[in-house]
Amino acid sequence: MARKKSLDEGRVPREEILQRASLLFYERGYGATSIRDIAEAVGISSSTMYHHFASKQDVLYAIVNRFMSEFVGATVPVLRNRSVSPAERIRRVVRLHIEISDDRRPELLIGNPIRYALGPAQREHATALQIAYHDAVRDTIAEGCRAGEFRVRDVPITTLAILDMLNGIREWFSPAGRLSRAELVERYTGLVFTMLGAAPAGEGRPAVPGGDLAKNHRARPRPASR
Repeated sequence: MARKKSLDEGRVPREEILQRASLLFYERGYGATSIRDIAEAVGISSSTMYHHFASKQDVLYAIVNRFMSEFVGATVPVLRNRSVSPAERIRRVVRLHIEISDDRRPELLIGNPIRYALGPAQREHATALQIAYHDAVRDTIAEGCRAGEFRVRDVPITTLAILDMLNGIREWFSPAGRLSRAELVERYTGLVFTMLGAAPAGEGRPAVPGGDLAKNHRARPRPASR
């Protein structure tokens, strides 16, 4: 059995702890993963683990906060850049949303079980980051409507529908399926622009629901605790 690392044998990178923990939470579920499980995955003792994080809740918050902060940092400036047309901003953010979500899939710890596992202050901060992204998408759609680029009857509902559609990709997309990620981005860009009543320049037509996309389905473990 490999001997576990202790603090006096060298610093254990915080990044390694968060990577291992996010994968365990993703595969097993937050409720089914213990501090000991995380420590064993990293190769450290539980006491060393507690030197870095006071609780499993703090590990969860560190993962959620880091991902959401970096996601918002990558997307919101694009959406708020008024030197670029609203349509182009939406096109770029659809791509970013899909690429970041796919690249960092284990860090996408969402839903009510995760939300309520956080402390009140932690939950408030995580929610504020989600709202910042939602509002930037909504405002860009509204601006596109005023500019005549989009034709949307209900901006708030359309915003929620688009975000739900993009968020759902992580549940089924597999690069081993029929569509490459680049093709997926193209199809979903077409779907988003159809919902906005606009045609994305240079993009292909939207995919037919239940057609090629279904062949990219990825079987994913669904722990009972999630």
